[in-house]
Amino acid sequence: MKTERRSFLKWLGLLAGGTFFARRSSPLLNAQPNGAQRGKTYFIDPLLGSDTNSGLTQVEPFKTYSTREFIGGDHVLFKRGSIMRDNLHTRDGEKDYPITYGAYGEGEKPVFMGSVAIGDPRKWIEVRPSIWQYQGEFATKVCNLVFNGGERCGNLRWAANALKEPGEWHYTGNASGDQGGGQAPPQSVLLLYASTNPGIFYQSIECVLWGERRMVKGKAYIVLENLSFRNSGVHGYQQGRAHDLVIRACDFSFIGGAVWDNERRIRFGNAIELWDGARDITVEHCNFDNIYDAGVTHQGGETRHIPERLYFRYNYFNNCGFAAYECREPSQDVYFEYNVSINAGGGFSLQGEAPPRQSEIYPQPVGHHVFIWRIDPHTQPGKVYIRHNTFSEAPYGAAVYSIISPADEEKFILDDNSYKQTRGDVLINMGGRAYRPAEFKIYQTECRQDLHSRLTQS
Repeated sequence: MKTERRSFLKWLGLLAGGTFFARRSSPLLNAQPNGAQRGKTYFIDPLLGSDTNSGLTQVEPFKTYSTREFIGGDHVLFKRGSIMRDNLHTRDGEKDYPITYGAYGEGEKPVFMGSVAIGDPRKWIEVRPSIWQYQGEFATKVCNLVFNGGERCGNLRWAANALKEPGEWHYTGNASGDQGGGQAPPQSVLLLYASTNPGIFYQSIECVLWGERRMVKGKAYIVLENLSFRNSGVHGYQQGRAHDLVIRACDFSFIGGAVWDNERRIRFGNAIELWDGARDITVEHCNFDNIYDAGVTHQGGETRHIPERLYFRYNYFNNCGFAAYECREPSQDVYFEYNVSINAGGGFSLQGEAPPRQSEIYPQPVGHHVFIWRIDPHTQPGKVYIRHNTFSEAPYGAAVYSIISPADEEKFILDDNSYKQTRGDVLINMGGRAYRPAEFKIYQTECRQDLHSRLTQS
């Protein structure tokens, strides 16, 4: 998959004149007025740092940071190659003076990881033939299993007697679903099907936990840059009423999978979720890989708090189970542009089962590049632009525009997109009609959308 991704991006860069990864600064990063300088740069090395150091140079880094009183204008930089099994703890900056959380040194981006390693063979006992129970407790509920550094994920099964194939797992604590939050019920156990001791069968096993429901939060005047968020049971970044935020060049992988409704067998989890309204948000040059639901989404505000001035651009989405971009409820001045989305509906969210997978809208299939819904008639206040994107492979439709009112539908502007669809019978759902790939020109004529867009079927 890594080779496929590199070659695909190389091709896209050549096609676009090498401009795909051109960095364009967001206004927030250059917000200090009249060249004013404020704040300090702090260096964090969680392995070799010391809290007796000054923290102000790379040779004297701090070891910890979460309780420190950073102020607007500060830069908090984590050593590349670091792995922290913890959330990123942020503090809000100030108008014109954001707090920047980023990286220093050489190597891989600093990783914030929401999982615990459970690959010790001594921790597994065989309770039935090929059924192994983990001998350990978890602080919060189990949401996913990731094997061998991301080569594959386990497949959740909803009952212990359904474990039939290698990699299938069941956690008894998920019976309560979202009720009571993510606290692990007493005496809950994790079961895994394996022909031999799982600690021997797999090179590594990461148990993804509910944790604090999100790997990172932060309401205002924050920059997240060059960081990696991995193995989060619910969300990556999630915040209500966020504003003046930049998320740049960050990686989100294996996000979501928490059980929301055990009876309906529905799970959830988004990489970036803007809740109950958001404004002046930029997400750019980020990588999203294996996201249970949406790569980026705004939701929860209904018509009370309208998201506005949101910029999702130059991002790469792979294997987003629900959609790369879920536009839920009314919004205005939203730009989803210059993104690449491939393999919509793929990844671990399928759980090794035949689609459609369970979701809020079951039995309608999920797994699209763009999904727009929950917009009541005449409630869309402004425009949403979906332009200059490359959409490659979505077996159940590249985009679903579930918009009831024609007046609202006109506020969605689609153009200069590139679609590649070699599988499935549906390309676009709009205006109450499903258009097949062979009907692309009919869709353009009838809907007056994507007039300069292209379709490839090979």
